[in-house]
Amino acid sequence: MAIRLSQRLRSFAHSIADITTLLPRIVLERTFDLYWDVFIQADVNRWLADDEDDGEIVREVFADSEAALLRTTLYKVKIKTGDVLSAGTDSDVYICIFGEKGNTGKIKLRQAIHTSNKFERGRTDTFDLEREDLGTLQKLTVGHNGEGINSGWYLDCIEVGIASDGTNVIFPCEKWLSKHEDDGLIERDLYPVEDTIKYQTKIPYQIEIKTSDISSAGTNANVFVQLYGSDGKSEVVNLDNKTDNFEKGQEDVFKIECRNVGEVHKLRIGHDGKGAQSGWHLATVIVYQATEKPNPKDSRWTKDTLRKYYFTCNRWLARSEDDGEIVRELLATDEDGNPILDVGMVNYSVSIQTSDVMGAATDSNVFVTLFGENGDSGERKLRKSDNINKFERGQVDTFAVAAVDLGVLSKVKVRHDDSGGNAAWHLDHVAVAVENCETRIFPCQRWLATDEDDGQISRELPALPPGQTMDDLANNTLFLAKQRTTYHVTVYTGDLFGAGTDSDVYLQLFGEKEDSGPIQLKSCKSNSINKFERDNKDVFFVECVDVGQVERLKVWIDGSGVGSDWFLESIKVDIPSLGIKRTFPCEDWIGGSESDGTLERELYPITEADKCYKQNTRWELTIVTSDVRHAGTDAKVWVNLFGDKGRSGKVVLADGQKDKDKFFERGSTDVFTPEIPDIGNSLVKLQIGHDGKGRGDGWHLDHVIAKCLTEDNTSVTYKFTCNRWIDKGEEDGQLQVDLVPASVTKVNSEGEDVTEEDAVTLKTEVYTVKVLTGNKFGAGTDANVFVTIYGTLGDSGERQLSKSENMNKFQRNQVDTFTLECVELGDLYKLEVREDDAGVGADWFLANVTVTDTTEREVVFLCEQWFSKSKGDKKIKRALYPKGMSMKEVDAAEKGAKKGVTLKEIDGKMVNENVVEDEDIQEAVNIKYIVTIETGPEDDMGTDADAYIILKSGEDTATEELALYNVEEEYEPGVKQEMEVEAPDIGEITSIVVGHNGVLSEEGWYIANIYVTVPTTGARYTFPCERWLARDRGDRKLSVELTPTTVQDFGASTPYQLTVVTADEERAGTESDVCLVVFGKNGSSEEIILSSKGGTRFVRGMNVDMNIEVPDLGPLTRIRVKLAGKGKNNWLFEKMTFKNLDTEDVYEFLNSEPIEKGQHIDVPVSLEGEASAKVQYKITVQTSDLFSCGTDANVYIILFGDDGDSGELALKNSTENTNKFERNNTDIFEFELISLGVIRRVRIWHDDSAVMSSWHLDHVKVLDSGTSREYNFPCNKWLSSKKDDKNLSRDLLCDNLSEDEIRAEGEGEEADSRSEGYEVIITVSNKKEAGTKHDIWLSLEGSLKSTEKLELENKAGRYFNKGTSDMFFFPSEDLGSLTHVRVGLTPRDGVDVNKDPIKQCHLNQVIVNKRGADEEQVFVCNHWLSLPGTQGRKSYRKLGLTASQPLNKDHPSRIRAGAAAGGPTPPTLTKYLVEVKTGDKFGAGTDANVFITIYGKASNSGKLALKSSGSNLFERNATSPFELELTDLGVISKI
Repeated sequence: MAIRLSQRLRSFAHSIADITTLLPRIVLERTFDLYWDVFIQADVNRWLADDEDDGEIVREVFADSEAALLRTTLYKVKIKTGDVLSAGTDSDVYICIFGEKGNTGKIKLRQAIHTSNKFERGRTDTFDLEREDLGTLQKLTVGHNGEGINSGWYLDCIEVGIASDGTNVIFPCEKWLSKHEDDGLIERDLYPVEDTIKYQTKIPYQIEIKTSDISSAGTNANVFVQLYGSDGKSEVVNLDNKTDNFEKGQEDVFKIECRNVGEVHKLRIGHDGKGAQSGWHLATVIVYQATEKPNPKDSRWTKDTLRKYYFTCNRWLARSEDDGEIVRELLATDEDGNPILDVGMVNYSVSIQTSDVMGAATDSNVFVTLFGENGDSGERKLRKSDNINKFERGQVDTFAVAAVDLGVLSKVKVRHDDSGGNAAWHLDHVAVAVENCETRIFPCQRWLATDEDDGQISRELPALPPGQTMDDLANNTLFLAKQRTTYHVTVYTGDLFGAGTDSDVYLQLFGEKEDSGPIQLKSCKSNSINKFERDNKDVFFVECVDVGQVERLKVWIDGSGVGSDWFLESIKVDIPSLGIKRTFPCEDWIGGSESDGTLERELYPITEADKCYKQNTRWELTIVTSDVRHAGTDAKVWVNLFGDKGRSGKVVLADGQKDKDKFFERGSTDVFTPEIPDIGNSLVKLQIGHDGKGRGDGWHLDHVIAKCLTEDNTSVTYKFTCNRWIDKGEEDGQLQVDLVPASVTKVNSEGEDVTEEDAVTLKTEVYTVKVLTGNKFGAGTDANVFVTIYGTLGDSGERQLSKSENMNKFQRNQVDTFTLECVELGDLYKLEVREDDAGVGADWFLANVTVTDTTEREVVFLCEQWFSKSKGDKKIKRALYPKGMSMKEVDAAEKGAKKGVTLKEIDGKMVNENVVEDEDIQEAVNIKYIVTIETGPEDDMGTDADAYIILKSGEDTATEELALYNVEEEYEPGVKQEMEVEAPDIGEITSIVVGHNGVLSEEGWYIANIYVTVPTTGARYTFPCERWLARDRGDRKLSVELTPTTVQDFGASTPYQLTVVTADEERAGTESDVCLVVFGKNGSSEEIILSSKGGTRFVRGMNVDMNIEVPDLGPLTRIRVKLAGKGKNNWLFEKMTFKNLDTEDVYEFLNSEPIEKGQHIDVPVSLEGEASAKVQYKITVQTSDLFSCGTDANVYIILFGDDGDSGELALKNSTENTNKFERNNTDIFEFELISLGVIRRVRIWHDDSAVMSSWHLDHVKVLDSGTSREYNFPCNKWLSSKKDDKNLSRDLLCDNLSEDEIRAEGEGEEADSRSEGYEVIITVSNKKEAGTKHDIWLSLEGSLKSTEKLELENKAGRYFNKGTSDMFFFPSEDLGSLTHVRVGLTPRDGVDVNKDPIKQCHLNQVIVNKRGADEEQVFVCNHWLSLPGTQGRKSYRKLGLTASQPLNKDHPSRIRAGAAAGGPTPPTLTKYLVEVKTGDKFGAGTDANVFITIYGKASNSGKLALKSSGSNLFERNATSPFELELTDLGVISKI
């Protein structure tokens, strides 16, 4: 039973006058009836005061008073005030938390941790609330009293942390609590997001500390405790609150929450020695622990059973008393004094051996921590040595450390504080001895110094195996190294004013195995002088014993320095040994004067942002430099290991310039233990080399020994004999050498030799490299040239081509021959060539390279391109591929080689089993998905994070995570961005998962809608989202699963496998992308871009396969090909083959015509291996006979026929006139084209590029020489940006088609698509002032679907006049049976509504006819429509269907139908009104030329310039109108 005790005890008739009175015990008595009483007694022993203890003035008191603090649950409430203007409040704030077991009642938030000025803009305030367990949280009510000068409050969110069940529940708000903002509410109910954040579960402990009752026993220092138990240890916990604790004879009670350590057997307690009276005499400590295990159903810690541990001290913790120690280890006993664990105190003799090297001694304070099977000793300062001056060069210092028996020691941690005049220290080893036990040795032999080695001043040292000494170190180097892990810690300081700090920064990693202990971030790899500055990225390498996966971390500052406050954005921890990089966001201040004032933050990873890669392993590399004259090197030395799981890449062992005279000296043996990517345990070869820099860079290497430990602890040792120079001035002049194992030795964990006999190994070969420089002016080069040869058994590494038979290498039309010695490479599949752009004549034109091995196998690599920073595509490095090898074979070889080298000997030839032979290649058939993402419109809704999507079909089928590569590299607010991904065909898409890895608040992303289009099925899925993917908004998730609301069918596409063969001729290749248009019997595709993949696909002689999708075109007839983008400007392809993956039909297109820049070629389908013949077309252009009607601009034309279009044709060379397109001129142009069939229209335009550009065209005639048919296209209009309708382009229709030709077009699918839509007649009543100058909008509602708002523009006020009817046409899909029409009035652009006296229109009726139907639907209105905002009048009406009737004979549809009955009607042109609205942002307008292409189901407009004379177009917040006369495009699908 519990009661709530507050400042006013409502059960009594009196009140407590002094709320700061300490209540040791209260007695409450209440009479329930005349016959019996209930008596409750409860010990409280806590302050009810807002300036004492935890600041609470309300307490819940339990009848059972023992360990009363464990009867409550600690709720850590973090309240985040929004960062908007005037967001903070001076009002009194209260909350009430509701759970499944009850609620807290209304709690006034009086005392925040670390700050007195609560609820300020952009700050987070933290409160500790102790209440009875509420169970799962369901709701939170928050409000304020509305008092104070600034009472309005913008609340961002509230987080409630419950350590006892490891959850952090988020209650989003993002609203005002203000009488003058939003809805005026000052109290809101908040609900938690769906998924709470799970952290490590903690359990409560109650700690009672009794200070001795002797003189000066109390302390003002900061006291801490740490618990040790059967399941591990807790963190160090500071016992701090506002009360004056630890006074003489006083008993203080604390509640802490930490990990469950199991049965407690030891306690470390101490203080920091600060304060005027820091010495402390501690009597006893009692620890209460809940012993029940967590409830499996809700994972909460129950408190029904308690365990009590007693710790007796009765000693000083003072530097001036007793033994001078201020930290004590106390053994746990029961109430009778019996030890919980049968261990005692042990005196450890710790010997520190300082190395005998120059500058090895230190004046710093040194600390040590011993670790054993029973826990650790805690950090101890090494004060009293048997030497007066400690830690001198070559000296052994011995210290006594008393600690609870740790069992078998496993490691020690040694550090110093970097103080004193000579802080740097070189530690040889640590030896720890215990009486009657063998001494354990902990080798180091490294610097603890910020300016030496890796800059660390703390080292964790694993122990040598039992019984071994420093003499056995050489055999245990790898064993010791594998017990350590290097963590790459990157610290990001925020980009805010004053964000940097001068304080010392500390970090502690908490892993699944153990924690790292405190680590000072002292030596930075990226900013060695000024760390943690504003917008800095600081990188640290932290080496410690493996803690496992890092699950959380703690970061803190010591508050020192002038600018100590620090805004930490995030910390990234890269763990190479696990192959994972984790991000720990913070985005908060750490410091006393900002945010909540705390000096410490606990950070947790965002697992959705984890980046995984190939994990690293430890290798031991022993490098023996030869004992010959000048054998040593000062260069940077690297190795590259090749194994059965891949290669390590270049691993730098030492930088000779930084580590001069430390490594690779004559006759020296140097041992390294690098972490490298996992290459497996079978090492097939090793490359070793250096960068050739430094005064003494030449190096004579004797041998290398590489050693690894397998999973079963078998030691595998490889010896590589070298005994040669690696020097550009010696032997072959190469700076690297390839080595194969001379011997392999395997020893198992028992020490038994298990070496396998006759292991398969590679051999060394000599490759001949012949380089042919091209025969062009300036083709030769003075630059240095390098090559890397890639084969299925590995690569050669980059080699300089230095020694040729020609004194002057790489000259025009010259062959230079070089020999390279390296380990055999297998089948060659790639050659990388690079030149360094050095020398006066660095530009180089390479024709080809031929590589020959010792078996005379010859591989030719074609190039024919410039290596230059000023010519061609300005590249000086290229990848070349073998002549005659397909890209499929290249990809298979490269993929297999990257997997690693697994050797197998077949017929005397070494092969790599990871490389799949060509006939065994099974390609996964992927299809294309088009993903369109619409980002929300507000300025902060975009993101530059990396996004991904997962497509799902049902519960069991899904793609992998597909990266969304956005060419803009960010998702902009208010923009739809389209991306393509390739993945297996999963069938019908039932849901998608979309997410990103942006963990910072600025990387939050608001997605409005997502559209997924599947070209192969013609399905377009719409996924409404309208939610944040952000860590600090919405439901705080970075991903979401969505289901589609609509699925549209736009027509399926057909998948083809396309094979492109580039001709094997000089200069045939290109690095450009290729633009392809495919034509068939049923139409043509849009432009398809074939990527060159960085210039590697369309090189000379290359055969490339790729998958494409095109619309269902029927049998293919021809293709149009041109070059796209940058790169070499001409290309000759020999053949393109299309294989229909649905029908297996194959279409072949043969070609012998080069494609030049800016031009296209049309290639007909080949019939029986031969291309179709082309047809001669004669185009006659007649300029009108008007004043100044000729043009000097460039004129272009496209012919459109039944069998496709001609593509853009430049009308350059007239056969009649030198000066083309002059007044009354007739100009004739001839073209040889693939037959177009019946030519129905042409599009003709000019580029407006001359002073005299305006052109009046009379007509165009086209003569088809194949059929002798001439087509006439009348125009009689201006093509001008200044005259007529300001159009530069005209679509012209043929006026001399036969009836059969017209009827043939009308029967096609194209005509059907053009006629699809609705004709609408708007009739205005014949009343006074019934007409309007404004626009009318309407929407049609049918049984299948409805349209959006369709705006009827009243251009120039010529529509919607009194008593008139106006007809409009809307392209649309079938809506089903029409049921309603919504119609309304809206202001017309350019009309001042305030000055317009008529703001209404009287609408009589609306008539709707589906084009081609025999009936029309009538919707009677007979009501006024008013502009929005007009008082007392409606701005729109919803009209029901009045009647369906036969088409009226005066209806335009009836007229068209009558004409059809008498014979086919020729097609007509359609006018399109295009309005471009420029945004209302600073600088939004443009002076650039703007173009538009309109796509419809029937056709497209082509690229049209939007020009108009006499007006300034595309200005900020302006609407620019354009009228275009085009062939009817049908239903418009996109622009």
